Order: sequence, then C-alpha cells, then structure tokens
Amino acid sequence: MIDDNKLHEYIIAIGGSEELWRRIVSCDGVMKELVWWCENGSLLGEFSPEGITIADAIAWQVDHFKAYMDREENNRWHRERLFLQSLETLLDINDGDRSVLGKIRGEGGESGTDREDV
Repeated sequence: MIDDNKLHEYIIAIGGSEELWRRIVSCDGVMKELVWWCENGSLLGEFSPEGITIADAIAWQVDHFKAYMDREENNRWHRERLFLQSLETLLDINDGDRSVLGKIRGEGGESGTDREDV
C-alpha cells in the first residue's frame, strides 16, 4: 500500500490543496478511492454517497466542463485533474452539499449537456 506521504505529494502535485488533503484523509471512502487509483490506475467505484460514485462524478465533470476540453488554450481538464475534482465532488456530497448533488442529478435545469431538448 502507498503511504500517506506519497499520497499527499501526489494530491499536491496534481493541483490539490492542503485543505483538500485534510478532507480526503478524514473520509475513509474517498481515501480508499485514491489509494486504488494510485495503485491500479483505474476507478474503484466503491464509495457512493447518495448513490453517486467516482465514475458518476467524473462523467458529470466531463459533461459539465466539456467546453473547456474543446478549447486547446483552456485544456486544463486532464485525467488526474478530473479525478481530483471528482474526489472533491464526492467529499462535498458526503458532507451534505445538496447543491452539488442537485447539479449532478440535473435539478434546477442543469442537465450536463448543451442540448436544449434534455
């Protein structure tokens, strides 16, 4: 298993903050997702606050921010960054942030797509 110091270095190296690291360490489910990612290079998908998994969070991130992905000058959404932001999304949901959960579920008119018929 990867030690916490290496995980901490990884989170900071991919753009995470000390605050985010403290949140990750305080949540066993998110920490397990992080360890799996670092050891296997794939998603575990075991932790699911309110039924939302890491894969759901990543899919929402990609859909929600796809305009940035389409523009080379703004292409800051790489694999690790999407993973990091999705861990933060899971933490927000786990902490009871109903606004994030509502956005992922498409409440309030946000569907994660640019199609007007959805």
